[in-house]
Amino acid sequence: MRTALLSVAAGVLMLAVATPGFAGDVNCGIVMKSVKMGRSAQDIADTMLISTADVEKCKKEAEAAPKDGQPANAEKPAAEKAKAADPGH
Repeated sequence: MRTALLSVAAGVLMLAVATPGFAGDVNCGIVMKSVKMGRSAQDIADTMLISTADVEKCKKEAEAAPKDGQPANAEKPAAEKAKAADPGH
């Protein structure tokens, strides 16, 4: 009886470890709020039960996303274009 119980418990444990996560997708909004509060990636990962790689992925997605008030494919202002075209100045 004890052996059967231990076998079932070991099977459940292995299934839990093999499952990537119960939540599925990571809520990057909550992750970024935690980042802005100054928490470390490891602390965020431990609290949200995600990996530090997920935290870093959210950070990279936030950097690539357009900022509030800016269109997604905004062009450089004319002054920056002129500066880039004239490397002598």
